[in-house]
Amino acid sequence: MTLTFAGLRPPLRAAIVAVPVLGVAVAALAATHGLAAAQPWRWALVPLCFVGTVLAERYPVKIGVEQKVSLGALPCIVAVLLLPPAVGPATAALGVAVGNVLVKRTWWETAFNAGNVLLAASAAAFLGALGAERGPAEDARALAGAAVYSVLNLTVAVLPASIHSGIPYPLLVSRAAAMAWPATLALAACAVSTSVLALEAPVIAPLPLVVLPLIFRMNVAIASQERANEQLQKVLGAQRRFLTDVSHQVATPLATIMTNLSILRRQRNVGHPEAIADSVAEAERMRRMLARLRSLAHADEDVPLRRELVDLAELTADVVRAYAAQARSSGVGLVADVRATANVNADRDLLREAVANLVDNAVRVSPPGGAVTLRVARGEHGPSIDVIDRGPGIEPERLGTLFDRFQRSDSGSGLGLAIARRVVERHGGSLHVATKQGAGSTFTIELPA
Repeated sequence: MTLTFAGLRPPLRAAIVAVPVLGVAVAALAATHGLAAAQPWRWALVPLCFVGTVLAERYPVKIGVEQKVSLGALPCIVAVLLLPPAVGPATAALGVAVGNVLVKRTWWETAFNAGNVLLAASAAAFLGALGAERGPAEDARALAGAAVYSVLNLTVAVLPASIHSGIPYPLLVSRAAAMAWPATLALAACAVSTSVLALEAPVIAPLPLVVLPLIFRMNVAIASQERANEQLQKVLGAQRRFLTDVSHQVATPLATIMTNLSILRRQRNVGHPEAIADSVAEAERMRRMLARLRSLAHADEDVPLRRELVDLAELTADVVRAYAAQARSSGVGLVADVRATANVNADRDLLREAVANLVDNAVRVSPPGGAVTLRVARGEHGPSIDVIDRGPGIEPERLGTLFDRFQRSDSGSGLGLAIARRVVERHGGSLHVATKQGAGSTFTIELPA
């Protein structure tokens, strides 16, 4: 819903009225410099600067994936520096007003924006308008004028937003300056360079404007990237929904199959007991894979983490208890080694699942008589959990895709490492591996302090 002027808060209405009035007053003061030093060629800049400002307001470009900027500062500053003080600010303000009308802003938004430009341009023209004479002092004044325009325009522009949102004005100004200073500096430098060259070497004066096609090309590339990102997000969303739907749809019939196989397995004199045992093992493997598919889909959905204070010693002890029977049946030792007390703010269930996936892999790849160590320590950047096995190690050619989905070289599903990495990254940590052929591997989870 678009706000009407009468529906705005009184302080906001006062600011919207005061800025154009103050702009007119400062413009009248700047106009006392008159039309002096107006060489005939400068009047040709009036339509150029006006049209440039209108187009910049009508078609803002992107200089970042989430940031748009109007290039209107460039023709506005050129108008301020090269046109007479009685004409330049008015040209810039009129261009902004027409551009705002074309994009269908409200009358009071148009009045405020035009008044802001008139105020900043008039102050800059009073200080930095370039006359016929040239020298270092004039160049310094031009630089100061461009700086005054940029700073004043920015600081006034955020005033309504601060009043409307309640965000402290200094905080909002600092945020806006942090986002806009690269573009503002580039446009101001381009405008000053063009203006000075117009007086010193008119033939090459348009040279700084070569930045405009570059900005346009960058804008096109960013727009293409955003479209590609949107399409990718749609594909990933469809993939996540597919994984979730498949895992849920298959879970029920699979549970029925496992129940029937268990009944057959307990029956005496049933034929082909080996086939039944193999079917039970495969069904159990499929159940684990479906559970991991659900976990992966859940991790990809970016559901807010249910954070709580987690004692890593307790978490690893819980994982060791859960996998002790599997380790014994494989003839593998499984021990916890707590070298440092560490508490982290994390989602206990997700973090436990990440560690459990690493332990499950380590137990499966370890030879009988080997050992898996689950170690809690404190690394350089915060707490860490190491899962150390004495298995065959990982081939160098697999390391580049080790954490990709469905990358497998054993009887696993190829999802455990992908889930573990996704969970750890969602906690702001990292997961990496150190391995040596024939000497085992160490998977390290590093969590923020």
